[in-house]
Amino acid sequence: MVVGVSIALVFVEESRSTRVTLCTLVGVGIGVVMLVSAPALRPHPALAGRRRRGVAGFGRLLVVICWLLRVVVAGTTAAYIAWNSHSAEIQPLAAALVAVSMTLLVIAQFGQHLAGFVTAADELRGTGLVRRAGAIVVAAVSAGVAGYVADLVERLKGLVVDPVWDHAREQWGWPSFLAGVLVTLTTILVVTLLAIVVGAAMLSIAFAVGPWTRLGRLLMKYSPVKYARWLDGAYISVVGFSASFPKAPDERVVHWIYQGVRDSSGPLEPIFLKMLKDDIDKARVALAPDATVVLRAVGDHEEIVAEGLPAGAGGPLVTELLPDFPEAAALRRIRLGLHDIPLGLPSMVRVEPPEADANRDYWEKEREWEATREEPAWFSSGPSHDDLVKEVVRHPPGPPWVRERLGLPEVHLDW
Repeated sequence: MVVGVSIALVFVEESRSTRVTLCTLVGVGIGVVMLVSAPALRPHPALAGRRRRGVAGFGRLLVVICWLLRVVVAGTTAAYIAWNSHSAEIQPLAAALVAVSMTLLVIAQFGQHLAGFVTAADELRGTGLVRRAGAIVVAAVSAGVAGYVADLVERLKGLVVDPVWDHAREQWGWPSFLAGVLVTLTTILVVTLLAIVVGAAMLSIAFAVGPWTRLGRLLMKYSPVKYARWLDGAYISVVGFSASFPKAPDERVVHWIYQGVRDSSGPLEPIFLKMLKDDIDKARVALAPDATVVLRAVGDHEEIVAEGLPAGAGGPLVTELLPDFPEAAALRRIRLGLHDIPLGLPSMVRVEPPEADANRDYWEKEREWEATREEPAWFSSGPSHDDLVKEVVRHPPGPPWVRERLGLPEVHLDW
């Protein structure tokens, strides 16, 4: 936002007093926005994690302190960047202020976690913490070079906007309104062409390295030209203008789409469900060739076990924990693909070996996996209260047995 304000001030010719007034208004405006965006201090009682009273009180105090500090820091940062918008030099103080503001947001999230918000710190673990640190660095750098970006925009203004304005006013004798319209359209056209060129270059690099690779997915995600492909068609969007057209599927495209499906959520096409199961079978053969792989999950509590008959005839199922199952992500993806509006996610997903077909009736030949929303027979001590809360918050409304444990009412949908 403050970078945009800096660019906007490039087009304004003002005296020092006017500039002071504008920058003060910018700072106050950003501060007011932060002030009215007060974070929540208390979670819903049924969805609150179990915390000691002192810990929860300290967490709420930490949230309030961080919120008030962010009001001051954000307002000061906005006014400072706006004041230095005409300077093309790097502004390390602006970068430091933005970094402090975003760090306060992270500390506030930790405070919410202490106050009983069990999902508040989900993004502050592992790769989530790395992404948050990267976002802080990007925001700080953007603030530090805001003046330089504004200088580039001013140069673009001198190269594109000013000549068109002067030509329309002096050579053609157009009134100011029509000249302004022409300048606006010309600027939009130039920016659109630049976006198309940059987007086409990013997509070309993505397809060269492979759109299923990490670099390819990153380039396609942030490209101004959006390209999406499904099994029998493709979609392309350029600055708001989009079109779709049919395309015949091939093995390379199916593999590309499958890699994206593994990293997403939502319903699964049968072909991708089968590909997920094939990956699970390959991992199962190496660890437990004749066993059924079972995922039992609620919230952050997760168990992957192998179920199989003991050596010899008959007897109860033998269960073995698989703590390092290589295709755990495929099991989780199948679970996410089975989300049901009134029932939430299944608490257990069983993937049976292909050899189990011989023991099924004719009408069950294609049932190589099954899911249930009843409470599983846990291998360990079972999920905690926080895990039950996270299940309801992340994947509402949650399985009936989870809602019953939390004292939440049953879900009745009136279609």
